[in-house]
Amino acid sequence: MIKRFLKFTGIRKKLIIYYLIITILFGLVSGFSYYNAKLVLIKLESIITDYVYLNDLNNDVNSLMLSVERYLTTRSSDALLNYYTCYNKLQEKSMSISREVVYDIDKIMLKDIGFMIDELLDKTDKAVNAKRGRISNEYISYYRRSNEISEYIKFYINELLNSKLQKGSEKYVSTTRNMNYISYFNLFLIILSTLISIFLALFFTYKLAKPIIELSNSAERISKGDYNIQPVKIETNDEIDILIKAFNKMVVNIKRHIEEIKGQAEIEKKLKEQEMQNLKMKSLLKDAELKSLQSQINPHFLFNTLNAASQLSMMGGANRASEFIQSVAELFRYNLRKLEKPVSLRDEINYVKNYMYILKTRFGDKISFYTNIDETVLDIKIPCIIIQPIVENSYIHGLEDLERNGEIHLNVKRKDNKVLIEIIDNGIGIKKDDIDKILYDKSSKSSKKHVTGIGMHNVINRLKLFFNISDVEEIIEIESKIGIGTKVTLKIPYYEDVILV
Repeated sequence: MIKRFLKFTGIRKKLIIYYLIITILFGLVSGFSYYNAKLVLIKLESIITDYVYLNDLNNDVNSLMLSVERYLTTRSSDALLNYYTCYNKLQEKSMSISREVVYDIDKIMLKDIGFMIDELLDKTDKAVNAKRGRISNEYISYYRRSNEISEYIKFYINELLNSKLQKGSEKYVSTTRNMNYISYFNLFLIILSTLISIFLALFFTYKLAKPIIELSNSAERISKGDYNIQPVKIETNDEIDILIKAFNKMVVNIKRHIEEIKGQAEIEKKLKEQEMQNLKMKSLLKDAELKSLQSQINPHFLFNTLNAASQLSMMGGANRASEFIQSVAELFRYNLRKLEKPVSLRDEINYVKNYMYILKTRFGDKISFYTNIDETVLDIKIPCIIIQPIVENSYIHGLEDLERNGEIHLNVKRKDNKVLIEIIDNGIGIKKDDIDKILYDKSSKSSKKHVTGIGMHNVINRLKLFFNISDVEEIIEIESKIGIGTKVTLKIPYYEDVILV
């Protein structure tokens, strides 16, 4: 049986050839697009790397001069320690600059900067030693000379930056022009691949379907009671040949019993079609339910988040940028998990903290986030993504347009046989009619799209289904005062001896 399956002959061989051609064709197009995109990224990265390096070098020179000046004026040990830190850092960068003979103007300027840094380090070191030896005339002289050298270094760095900018602009224009050509060529390849795929699909479909159509026509005539048909004579060199021979034998051998067989076949066919239809319907309903609960990341939120990460990176905060991007990755990973699987309250709170960390990174002190969590209830199971949409709702509708600084409080506590999850903000508040629409009006929609695509109605409905609670007031409570703020309380059933799955 296994050998017969692995033997690529007949229809199986034709289908495999067709799918291999299509897969290879689109794989080549995708690989070409990926290669060109990677090439562009490498070119752009080389432009940015030079800017970042020169900017860091300029900052290090400024830091060194500030630490020298601070030590010369205060003689504090902290200033001296800071000076040696800056000294060692700048010395390492100076040593990494090549001193070989070159003929490129930019490399010559960078080499000159390296020599000037060596001289700057020497003069500042002499100024510090003179200060430690209380030789006032010498340290003042060395300090002045250090200032002059640092100004020369900054001038050279600025000139080099301008040169890099000019060349980077030319490279960017060239890259953009090439990308336009590549885009048109990619479009041409996609259209060509699509046309070839359509042609192959039609060709293979015709070759496979033609004998089946003729065979089905003969079968149709027999089904109408016309047994005076000529034997089907088509050679395909595949499994259809066997089918044709069997069909011709069937016509000869079962003319007397064709009506009975036809009736049984029709009944069996209808039953199978009905069974397949039912299975398809169940699959479609399940798929529709899941897709209605989970949508793509809001592009506006994604753009602002990536822009914030870019700003953190440009300002030199590599650790903060790394932590920020890690939080974004955790947020997206959590959002893409299957919604039908329950999660622990601990995971849900960590997801909210990641989301608030991203907001605080973007908006700073404009938003404050406080938590008061009862650690003993964090292992209970709840539906996925039910707290974050409410926290986001507090920000979008309560705090986003607020002139004063906003606050969001997340409190988790146990009360009798309930776990109360409170989301409190000091925003603009919600009118009583709007609260009623949130709780009872299924047709109301938010005017602002959420990050996850999951809104308040979705949260309420999933909580009701998950805990089998029909009364909305038993699962959620909303209190609000206009101009003061809003408090949303989720009431989660707590079972000490039962683990929800």
